[in-house]
Amino acid sequence: MSVAEDLTGGPGFDDDEREPFAGFVTDETTQAALQNLARSRGWSRDEVQRGGLSAALRQLGVLPPPELMVVDISDTEDLQQALGGIGELAAGGRIIALGSENDVQTFRKVRDAGAADYLVKPVSADALEAAVARAETAVPDGGQAARPMGRAIGVVGARGGVGASTIASNLAWLLANERERRVCAVDLDLRFGTLSLGFDIDASAGLREALEDPERVDDFFVDRAVVEVGERLSVLAGEEPLDDTPHVAGQAVPTILRTLRERYDLVVVDIPRHLLADRADTLEALSDLVLVSDLSLPGLRDSNRVLRFLQAQGNGAQIRVVANSVGKGGAGEIAPKEFDHELEGRLGRRIGRDPEVFAKAALAGKPLGEVAPKSRAMADLRGLLTDLVGEARRRKKMRKGRVRGLLGRVST
Repeated sequence: MSVAEDLTGGPGFDDDEREPFAGFVTDETTQAALQNLARSRGWSRDEVQRGGLSAALRQLGVLPPPELMVVDISDTEDLQQALGGIGELAAGGRIIALGSENDVQTFRKVRDAGAADYLVKPVSADALEAAVARAETAVPDGGQAARPMGRAIGVVGARGGVGASTIASNLAWLLANERERRVCAVDLDLRFGTLSLGFDIDASAGLREALEDPERVDDFFVDRAVVEVGERLSVLAGEEPLDDTPHVAGQAVPTILRTLRERYDLVVVDIPRHLLADRADTLEALSDLVLVSDLSLPGLRDSNRVLRFLQAQGNGAQIRVVANSVGKGGAGEIAPKEFDHELEGRLGRRIGRDPEVFAKAALAGKPLGEVAPKSRAMADLRGLLTDLVGEARRRKKMRKGRVRGLLGRVST
């Protein structure tokens, strides 16, 4: 029995899209050993990538989960965080974890998290071959893997007016239309959110109902609450009266986001700053957080304040600081190099200023990708998307290793 015969492909993927193997390593020695194993098995050596656990997690919900994945967790300082990542990956296929801790407790914890095996580095191709053989013949608990959860990417502005909502809506559109994934865009600002305007749709009352009573949220509720924007993109947003304060139940936001992650490949969440501060549990269900700022002195101050707050929460989400509307050249704009030097983190992607195309898209109620797909700002947004989910790769329907496996089964 092959791994593909007894595992589900997860949300949004067919079994014939899946690769038989992928490896994510952190050093050249392990990379060479894994490439030797791939060559002997007839698998593509290109599927052995550098980056370890973080690189593997970036592909969640974006590429089909491989049938077998070898993941190096030795560069992850927090074992608990690594175990959570293994659990997410293991929902889509067999996982063999590699690490540097040589003790029984670590082995048991890694196995309990969902890995089929745990090997201590350095590892040889023979040891990897034996572990792969064991993983292929083992029967998972319950006979079938659970459906893997998608990723949740939060977007928040360091201060008002920096374009966080615009970035959130365009990331959701890109994931749905250019990466062809099933995406839900969520606007958690019930009073002043603009996500629905960005797609020229009417907001619904569903989001408020979900926040007030999260136990009601199931597949039927989601079907009724979201507004479809094309074949793969759904939007969940509200527009509540200013004199009517919605009640947000305890753990409502993480509960809703986890439900959506079970249903969609990716969830893009537009988070108002006040909610981030008032309801820190919002961070619990996020795999990534994009902090958007302009290159102003207030933007620098507030970016550092938010970064300190996020560090104190210690939720484990990957944080990226993005500078928006770069290049306006007006008074008060700090040079990117100076901003980066004073930032209590690292300044990542810079989105260029392109006021005409953004204004055109806003007036049309359409994402930038429909109005100006070849604009400079759109190229920058695609770069940010790559930072978040990795390069888009054209997947072959069948590798040589899979052909050999099929021929072997036919001959027997």
